[in-house]
Amino acid sequence: MKTSVKIALHLAGLCGVAATVPETCTGSECKAAYDEAALLQKVEIRKHDASAYSYSSAEPVALQVVAAFTQYVVCTGDLETQGTVSVKGLGLLESAEQVLSWKLSGVDPECSKPHTAKNACGIHIHQGKSCYEDAGGHYWNTTLIETDPWLSITYKAEKHGQEYVATAQDVKVVTGLTNFEVLSHTMVIHNSIGGRVACGIITPRDLGVMAFTPYYTYTGDLHVGGMGVKITAGGMTESASQTLMWNLNGVDPKCREGASKEFPNSCGIHIHQGMSCGDNALGHYWNKTTYEMDPWANVGYPVSYGTQTWDKAREVTTGLEATDVMGHTMIVHNYTGGRIACGIIAPCTEIVNAFVPYYNYQGDLQVSGFVKVVGAGILSTASQTLSWMLSDVDPECKTPPTKGANANACGIHIHTGMSCTENADGHLYDPTFVSADPWTAVQYLAVKGNGGVWSTSGKNAKVITGLNNHDVLGHTMIVHNSLGGRIACGILNVAEE
Repeated sequence: MKTSVKIALHLAGLCGVAATVPETCTGSECKAAYDEAALLQKVEIRKHDASAYSYSSAEPVALQVVAAFTQYVVCTGDLETQGTVSVKGLGLLESAEQVLSWKLSGVDPECSKPHTAKNACGIHIHQGKSCYEDAGGHYWNTTLIETDPWLSITYKAEKHGQEYVATAQDVKVVTGLTNFEVLSHTMVIHNSIGGRVACGIITPRDLGVMAFTPYYTYTGDLHVGGMGVKITAGGMTESASQTLMWNLNGVDPKCREGASKEFPNSCGIHIHQGMSCGDNALGHYWNKTTYEMDPWANVGYPVSYGTQTWDKAREVTTGLEATDVMGHTMIVHNYTGGRIACGIIAPCTEIVNAFVPYYNYQGDLQVSGFVKVVGAGILSTASQTLSWMLSDVDPECKTPPTKGANANACGIHIHTGMSCTENADGHLYDPTFVSADPWTAVQYLAVKGNGGVWSTSGKNAKVITGLNNHDVLGHTMIVHNSLGGRIACGILNVAEE
């Protein structure tokens, strides 16, 4: 008699790669189904490798979201506004803007007509970073933009069945802020008299754990790997959650029947308080003010075949936003609850999609375009892989720098600075894991195009920095000329997957 084994419908592929298996299988059919799915994954990865950098005129998007709303902390009305807002980031300094698109329900019916009250029917980014307290005033760069750009941003209510909804696409707000600067800030929705009725937090839509390393005290033979873990944001305040999708190998085969009730943390896969895989990850991470009971206690993985495990949607209500868990450790446990592997939660992909002249550059070059940065590895293998398309670069970079040239000649490098209005300082890497500066090997080659503009495109420039993508987020990307001088600066933002 065959024993039926339930298998997840989707193999959770980090950063968009996925394959499927049948909902159920039996005996040898399980192995065949797994082998077929694994093959499909390999094929998809090869397709991605071959086509990911077939550039089109479409620029990669710096994108964040408000995944949910909750009632404003001091609101006393009966409106229950829900929905989502996407926040695209474009430009830099004076041209920096957020492009909002929203789909809301439960908005103020009176916002179906114009109102003159300040902030009436507004949807605005505010200074605050928590929906548990006052959100402060509107958020924009007051040094660069004198007049409040949010005052004119409003939604229009329309009746849909028994409720009022509001939708809009690509509403531009020039704030003088990058998307990195508005990350984790509050989004506030106002009623028809300007009162604050709902609050949300701007977060990455998805985060990931791209690699695992043995837990720093683990001495066993298990080596957790695979396609990683994808983490999707959901809810707000008390309902804030992380939905986990994973596809891992090298886990404890004793977890085939799931976690043991005898051992705490048996077969667990949990977010922890720690933010380094080089030392103690501490305890499970959740909002202890909101929840007394540990929501991670019953989150475990079943082994599907051999030492493989996958799950398509495991929601854990932690009371934490995506920005709260970013940079924290994810720990994989064995059957007896021991910690066997550690990874770091970070954006999979980041983007620099705007450049300005370096703050003290006096030349005529006006670099534009984008640099895409994909994170991989962990600790000594942690890396960023760069791909770019830039125009108006130095024509003298038409040939590779000669021996004896400045080490930064024709370079595209991540620096330690986090502002394009001041010194970006040196190259960003972790000397604990990387003994020599890894960035000096990254160079571009200029090609003369139509109209006489010199441009460059590159792909798969892997730089082992010892840093994860959480470490480099918000840092400066500097473009150098043929003499090694700094000619352009951009900021790394969370990118759409």
